[in-house]
Amino acid sequence: MKYLIINADDFGYSRIFNEKILELIEKDFVSSTSVMVDWIDEKQKHQVQKLIELSKSHNVSIGLHVDFKNTNFDREIQRQYDVFVKIFGFEPIHIDLHKIVYLHEGYPHIINFSKQKNIPCKNLGVEPFTKFMTKELIFDGTKKEFNEIENWLSTLKDKEYYTIIFHPGKFDPDSKSSLNKERESDAENIIKINKLLSKYNIKLISYSDFAAHL
Repeated sequence: MKYLIINADDFGYSRIFNEKILELIEKDFVSSTSVMVDWIDEKQKHQVQKLIELSKSHNVSIGLHVDFKNTNFDREIQRQYDVFVKIFGFEPIHIDLHKIVYLHEGYPHIINFSKQKNIPCKNLGVEPFTKFMTKELIFDGTKKEFNEIENWLSTLKDKEYYTIIFHPGKFDPDSKSSLNKERESDAENIIKINKLLSKYNIKLISYSDFAAHL
């Protein structure tokens, strides 16, 4: 048996994106989502509440998608972490990075923070590697043809843990996201992956499941 986390990035970025993420979680196609806390506004309040309810009834982990505004990395991580707790009423299950602009400079701070909080973070190939990451790097499914994704699925090894990330949603004409056009195809590929899990002896898990085995 192989273990796979399917993570939907960017919850909070757009109400239209949120709708699709919630739908995928409700249908058990997505086992994790990463939240951009600074983008959540009053109009998303009911969507946040629905996500909280789904986290109680479905095997889905809700994490923090850190979006660095400046190079005060430690302060910014803590601030967004506190905002997350204020919004959701609980601590994030995992933590990761929104943009790769500060990947090598800022992500080590996220890794250290995850160690302090004893929560998983995505393995983006940045040192220092810790037990709170999967051994294998995350696989970015966005902008990939589905045959590339299936080829990757076929290489997974027994008893190992993996993460694949997507940016699902519907096209939002008001969003400035650089991935706006890819979000619908991402949602479709997530559904296709779920149809192949049994073929490759893969079990869909959440970051909560991953944390439990540490």
